[in-house]
Amino acid sequence: MSKNINNNNAQNKRTNRSLYDDEDGPAHVLQTNDEDGTNKYKWENRFEKTWLTIDEDEHGLRPSNQEERNTRNRRLKTKDRDGILSQDQRVRRGMQRHLCLILDLSKTLSNQDLKPSRYQVLLQNVELFIKEFFDQNPISQLSIIITKNSKAEKISELSGNPLRHIQAMKDAIAMEGEPSIQNSLEVALSSLCYVPKYGSREALFIFSSLTTCDPSSLQKTIQSLKNESIRVSFIHMAAELYICKYIAEQTNGTSKVILNEEHFNESLMLKCQPPPTIGKTEAALVEMGFPQQITSTVPSPCICHEKMKYSGYICPRCGVKSCELPTDCQICNLSLVSSPHLARSYHHLFQVPLFNEVNWKELNKNVTCIGCLSSSEKSILSLFFSCPRCQEIFCLDCDLFIHESLHNCPGCENKLQNTNTNTNGKTNTNGNEIMNGNGNGLHQ
Repeated sequence: MSKNINNNNAQNKRTNRSLYDDEDGPAHVLQTNDEDGTNKYKWENRFEKTWLTIDEDEHGLRPSNQEERNTRNRRLKTKDRDGILSQDQRVRRGMQRHLCLILDLSKTLSNQDLKPSRYQVLLQNVELFIKEFFDQNPISQLSIIITKNSKAEKISELSGNPLRHIQAMKDAIAMEGEPSIQNSLEVALSSLCYVPKYGSREALFIFSSLTTCDPSSLQKTIQSLKNESIRVSFIHMAAELYICKYIAEQTNGTSKVILNEEHFNESLMLKCQPPPTIGKTEAALVEMGFPQQITSTVPSPCICHEKMKYSGYICPRCGVKSCELPTDCQICNLSLVSSPHLARSYHHLFQVPLFNEVNWKELNKNVTCIGCLSSSEKSILSLFFSCPRCQEIFCLDCDLFIHESLHNCPGCENKLQNTNTNTNGKTNTNGNEIMNGNGNGLHQ
């Protein structure tokens, strides 16, 4: 009898071998199918309050409305992140941003209060931030500065190539010593002081340590930042420091302390939205070139990499080839962009208004989203919203997609297109005469 039990235990262990640690036995159970594709122990997971999903009323236990409340909170965070204002409120923002991203690569990044470590969380979220930053600000430029061993070093120059910044960040992997706030801000100041006045100047400091090693007083550096209109913001992975908060207040920046990994990502994504312009900035005309991509059978050198390439963008002023857009011509300093890049930069100035929630349960009728055609019949917990301009109805997913990624209301665009078609298209006036777009009558 005992022999059969041992055989069954051995068979069960072979079946569930992926859940056991060979060295420590079944006491440490590994979790499979993790989000990032790695195996983790149960104690490494985030604490889940599963009892919050259950409510009790006079009829007994039922699913709670916690998910619905979280959804509404997410919409409010989207409103705060995008800075959605009413129709009569206008805020001047800089379309062309110049941002210095300062990373604290001190020894404190090896702490594991964020899973799997601060360093891994920093790499993952900063990479997402760089991609989102250039997606929402295609004609802006970014530079990365690292600080460790009481020194600061610029690892990537101001440019609009996200892949170059991500690769430079991944190559700087050493975590050593203490950070230096003053040296980092001095390096950022030396890069941003030559930026034209019409472009916004910003520095975002991701700080992980509780100490800083500076060569002198920070008062002169703070005054220089104020004179050059450089906005400095801090995101703390540990506790907040008074000197960081003081610098942010003096330069009209922000200072935040993260709560967890999700809050760190949200705090970073807030910086994708251009901040309001500081003070009075005179409007200036900016020369831009719109080069065409040309592919030839004979390779020619590009000015950016000095390599022979078959295709590239030819500067309309000096005729020099560049590999990517947007960029600045290294010969004549002309800003080279494409028309889609310029068009995508306008959505911060003309934002989609926050949609109003539709209480379809009290209306006693089913509603359908015009974006994905999902209906309220499928789920009684579905949330629907209407655009205050076109009165079209959208579901929650489409609402978030419109405000976070699309930045245009499909209902408003559809009605605008129909209006232009009716105005400029051919309309039959009396059955015998058709008006064309120029207002000339064509007799039949």
